[in-house]
Amino acid sequence: MATIGHFHKTKNGFEGTISTLSLARKVQFISNTNKKSDASPDYFIKTGQCDLGVAWRDTSKTKNPTNYIRVLLDDPSFTGPVNAALFEQNGKADLVWTRKQTTRTNQPA
Repeated sequence: MATIGHFHKTKNGFEGTISTLSLARKVQFISNTNKKSDASPDYFIKTGQCDLGVAWRDTSKTKNPTNYIRVLLDDPSFTGPVNAALFEQNGKADLVWTRKQTTRTNQPA
């Protein structure tokens, strides 16, 4: 996993910066105070006046479950949606992502 963002908790969500080799933006996770259903996102992700994605509270399904925020980022400049996770601890949070592994059918010997 690679850390692509650092955030701090606010009264309405999180604020921080996403930084990659091609992107450096101040970003806000804004609580969705008007959820229509359980499937509605818990947060809207914004940069300036632009929508950058959505996020949901989730818990890992591991031996020691961990609470985190499941993040979906998308932008016309991306080659596809980016799945990431925001892990909070002591009022600060890190945004991490892992590139999806592809299966090769013809690997060299």
